[in-house]
Amino acid sequence: MRLIGRDRLRDLQSSDEQVKKWLLNWVAEVINAQWKHPSDVVSQFPNIRKGSDGHFIFPIGNCNWAVCLLIAFPQGIALITDLEAKDGIHGN
Repeated sequence: MRLIGRDRLRDLQSSDEQVKKWLLNWVAEVINAQWKHPSDVVSQFPNIRKGSDGHFIFPIGNCNWAVCLLIAFPQGIALITDLEAKDGIHGN
């Protein structure tokens, strides 16, 4: 997958060492993914929340944040659209 919007992760990468490690591994997995259908994403990441129209929310390890991802399966593109806090406050 082509991953767009990695700059949105910058603030979290400098926070906690576990979060940084999780993000680095997650980015590597997304880039190397060959997802063709939403079920492929759910199979690889069973703890995600699936939204509508190709939107997925990936909880980040044991922290209070999640990465919001929009996937265009036919084009092989994944776009980081937002960071979401468990309390409902969105990132920028």
